[in-house]
Amino acid sequence: MPLKEWLSPSDEKETKPWGLWATLALSAVIFAVFSAIQILIASFFVSFAKAEHPELDLEAYARSLASNGFCIAIMIVVSGVICTPLTLFFTRLRRDISIKNYIGFKEPLKREWVQWILILAAFLFLSDGMSLLLGQPIVPPFMVDAYKTASSLPLLLFAIVVVAPIFEEIFFRGFLFQGIRYSRLGSIGAVGVTSLVWAVIHIQYGIYGIATVFALGLLFGIARLKTESIHLVMVMHSLVGLVATAETILHVAGLQG
Repeated sequence: MPLKEWLSPSDEKETKPWGLWATLALSAVIFAVFSAIQILIASFFVSFAKAEHPELDLEAYARSLASNGFCIAIMIVVSGVICTPLTLFFTRLRRDISIKNYIGFKEPLKREWVQWILILAAFLFLSDGMSLLLGQPIVPPFMVDAYKTASSLPLLLFAIVVVAPIFEEIFFRGFLFQGIRYSRLGSIGAVGVTSLVWAVIHIQYGIYGIATVFALGLLFGIARLKTESIHLVMVMHSLVGLVATAETILHVAGLQG
């Protein structure tokens, strides 16, 4: 079966989402708000540290926030709480299509749940195996640092396993995905472009980690196309975060043991 045919939507909708340029413009607004929130939170941490410890090297401290688990957790939660409704608001402005059909709020079939969870498990197993073969760490240093500086593990878990999958999938595999999918770039372009952009924003993982995230994004994108369900992709994303956190905890425990 040709790749384009295999990736084609299983249930074409009569109504269409925002066009490509409108989608990109609105996505830029969402990303700008997202970035502004991150900067404001980081600035608050720096200001608080300066007030508590005037002798502190603020430049070094500011750099350390990129892997500070507590700061990261707050950034994820606050930006998710604000940017998820913003994304849905922009979706709702397209009045000729429901938010449900636009984003893909659809319950997958039971066999689809089983099929894609098994595929995800195989992907994670092969990914870890590939990392070992290539001499790459299964747990990136960024994750180790974030875990050690989390202050509140429940908050970090909530951010990684709940908030991040909801916002990122609604935005990337929902809003942005659909705008690209119904443009000239088509389904293949939607899978490829959203996976690439999603991977690039994970720059903290390094080149190898970004490549892994890109491959994972391709898997999520294909699952989104074949099932038409953002619910499934959210759960897949959550499971990845849960596995990554569990591996980090075991890794740190092994180092300390």
